[in-house]
Amino acid sequence: MVIMGIPGDYIPKPIGILSLLSPDKIVHFLLFAPLSVFLLSYLHSLNCNNAFTNNAVIWVLFYGIVYAILTELLQFCVFIGRNGNLYDAMADILGTILGIIIFNKWIKKKK
Repeated sequence: MVIMGIPGDYIPKPIGILSLLSPDKIVHFLLFAPLSVFLLSYLHSLNCNNAFTNNAVIWVLFYGIVYAILTELLQFCVFIGRNGNLYDAMADILGTILGIIIFNKWIKKKK
């Protein structure tokens, strides 16, 4: 996720109604949702006899939380022109949870 390291000066600022929706949080949210869907799809393909295991969900949730915290720490400590933000990490974690929900609904519909 190279986008997480781009300096803030290079990220376009929203105009109009988009500024009310906090696009930064939406981007964080939408980057982590597909990540968790793809991870769950991969884990599901490894163990296709079991439709949807709690272990996969726990691992993907754990990975999403750790990755969210790690990217924010890197933005705070390493990347120039970026700052770590607790609310960004929360948006990342919520995106991970949304991805888990989407995958769960998709797999149930597939049955």
